[in-house]
Amino acid sequence: MTDQQQADGWGSVPSVDSISGTRGAPIPIAASAPGAPLQPPAPRPRRKLRRGTLVGIIAGGAAVVLILVAGVVGYSVGTASHSADRPVRAFLDDLTAGKVDAALSDAGIDHDKSDVLLTDAAYKKATGRVTGYRIAATRDDGDTATVTAYLRQAGRDVSSTFTLDKTGTEWGVFPVWELQAPKLGSVSVRVDGPSGAKLLVAGQSVTTSKDGTASLTALPGAYDVALDGGKWYSAGATTATVAGFGAAGSTPVSMTTKLTAAGEQSAKAAVDAWVDGCIASTDAAPKGCSFYAYGEDSAYTYTNQKWTLDTRPTVAIGGWLSSGWLVSTTTFGRATFTADIAGAGGVGTASAGPMNVNASGYITGFTDKGATFRSAIGNGSSDTGS
Repeated sequence: MTDQQQADGWGSVPSVDSISGTRGAPIPIAASAPGAPLQPPAPRPRRKLRRGTLVGIIAGGAAVVLILVAGVVGYSVGTASHSADRPVRAFLDDLTAGKVDAALSDAGIDHDKSDVLLTDAAYKKATGRVTGYRIAATRDDGDTATVTAYLRQAGRDVSSTFTLDKTGTEWGVFPVWELQAPKLGSVSVRVDGPSGAKLLVAGQSVTTSKDGTASLTALPGAYDVALDGGKWYSAGATTATVAGFGAAGSTPVSMTTKLTAAGEQSAKAAVDAWVDGCIASTDAAPKGCSFYAYGEDSAYTYTNQKWTLDTRPTVAIGGWLSSGWLVSTTTFGRATFTADIAGAGGVGTASAGPMNVNASGYITGFTDKGATFRSAIGNGSSDTGS
């Protein structure tokens, strides 16, 4: 059989499958049109990664990311938990909760039994306490830091500044801050009255010093102050306010005493007793009294010396001055001195007066028995009737 070539010459071309080294299916040839180009071979498929290998790569990358994120978060948390304002917040948190002992411990504030207002019980009775706060600014100067906070007291904000010292580091990275004890304010009371006056401050009993004052260390707040003058004298109650921390925030208060009806009656009785004591003297010049007689003749002997009160002085009790409640003589009393005399000229009776009895002075205080009077006129220095 004779091979016949086709006109285009492709008939003598061997089959693809007969060519050595070929694999797979034959490459299709477009024969629809003479001279048509060969179609390119299909792209060779890439080798797929095994599922386990792919998961491992993804998991490893995620772990690295998580470690980085955890490190950033941990550092941020550590920095926040070691910031200088943290001890201040702990102190103010306890204070706003009324935990006085814990707050004092947080701030390292020393106190003893004489600090009667630094207790939970006393602070509970105070009004205008710290009910909230906000940190306004924190400044880190290396080994020291300052924190400014606004304390909420009685509906207004009070600025307070706290100082902290760096005492070391934790894990060699984060600073450790220690709050320095803030300067506390004080309830300062001045009583225009006798020394040793009894006060009640936030329910705590206090006694004034010799100068009539009392000063008590106190936390921020308003403290009720009342005078316990017994039945002899009284004063209007008042309130001492401590705003924030430091002496600048403390407002001293004064209490002016006045005698009760019983106190005034006792005061006048004390004046009468003083006058009676002077009249009872047998000296021509009774010591510490407002009247005296003079002009004795040394040629005579004086016996049976005595004073006679002709009229008693009347007095008015005024307010408290530096020495006591003022006693003013509104009407002078009158007194006469007499004595029997004997000498070369004979015997007889000598007399002096009547002269003024001035009972001006001060009521300096009270005991259980009553008022104590001190004369302001001694030995008749202002007695024109002598």
